[in-house]
Amino acid sequence: MTDSAQTHDGYARELVPDSATGPGRRVFFIVAGSLCGLPVFLLSAQVTSGLPLPRAYLAMLTGGLLSGLLGGLSAYSGARSRMTLALLAELAFGRWGAQAVKLLIAAALIGWFGVIVSACGGTASKALAAAAGVTVAPYVFSIPLTVAIAVVTLRGVQGLEKLGQVIVPLTAVLLALSIGLVLHRGGPAAAHVAGGLSFSAAVSAITGSYIVGIVIQPDYGRFVRRPAAAGLAAGLALGAAYPAILILSSIPPVALGKSDLITAMIALGVGAPALGILLLGAWIDASACLYSGSLSLTNQFPRLHLAQVVIAAAVLGAISALAHAERHFLGFLEALGLILPPLAAAQITRALSTPRAGLTLEAIEGGPALRLAPAGAVLAGVAVGVAESRGWISLSGLATLDSVCVSGALTGLAALLARRKAVSAAQAA
Repeated sequence: MTDSAQTHDGYARELVPDSATGPGRRVFFIVAGSLCGLPVFLLSAQVTSGLPLPRAYLAMLTGGLLSGLLGGLSAYSGARSRMTLALLAELAFGRWGAQAVKLLIAAALIGWFGVIVSACGGTASKALAAAAGVTVAPYVFSIPLTVAIAVVTLRGVQGLEKLGQVIVPLTAVLLALSIGLVLHRGGPAAAHVAGGLSFSAAVSAITGSYIVGIVIQPDYGRFVRRPAAAGLAAGLALGAAYPAILILSSIPPVALGKSDLITAMIALGVGAPALGILLLGAWIDASACLYSGSLSLTNQFPRLHLAQVVIAAAVLGAISALAHAERHFLGFLEALGLILPPLAAAQITRALSTPRAGLTLEAIEGGPALRLAPAGAVLAGVAVGVAESRGWISLSGLATLDSVCVSGALTGLAALLARRKAVSAAQAA
């Protein structure tokens, strides 16, 4: 495949060459920009409504640090290997095992893209009605948003980075403005009442809310020249910017007694800018999902080009938005919240424990068709996460953390034993 063809297909089946790499800030802006949207604002409101404020903010900091650790390692593995998430799945689970993983990830990402577009259209419609008294059907927002998402996705990582460079400062200004208006109005409208959510559940929700984004970090990290820079950029975005956005976006609704940030901003008289930030945040978040989901499918079906897959997936996302995907897909997403963290841990551990000489397409093609040890490690991690989330066992008290630790430790142990076996065989020969 020529360099131009590889670039056109986003290096879906190739390692990213040095000439296509750049600084770590592109990862920071992609990740931080995708956090400036409706899902994070709603999550912030749910956590603060379920816990007393000090524990809610502690849960946000804890969940952010855990997300930052996982996201940093995920981006680092992509920069170190220069491989897409789909290729890393083949490295970890073998060619056959990776087929199921790639289809699962593609379905999750494209489905989540449809959920974002659908939810954003509905929220924008309600916000416009509340702010201006104008009733507009949700698809009036969701369909143009789908087209805009596809346009940015077709531009690849650079398009996502540029969009993030716009969204991050705008969100910071809007949050500062809303908090300033709250302080100008005086004290809270009502006493804060919270209940019904455990600290562990809050941390798991914060980590799980962005777990799809954590899993796909190799798709962006592989374009960063230095692995340490990629890891640091993703770590700062998730470990620092994520909890900051959660905490700051909770202040206006808590102070005004509103259900979420958007309704609070409407009450403060800045509903139109809030609606704009909502659309921009959804734009980059959904674009990132569509990009990685399309990469996974392009890797799965070599005869297809990335642009073809992006357009087809965008049409599918638009149809799912019209069908109100968020009403039917959330159960699947909850299941993914249990499956993806240990899956990510296994892939990251496998990528980091593989010598650089083994990070080649030839090594993947010449390896076993199915690697049972990493697959077993994922199943063990899922089992621990399910058992702890249902109260059957109690380790650290954080189901997501325990499932990740079990999966990563077992994968690392299997890699160590395999390496020792190979050394012993070589010495015997």
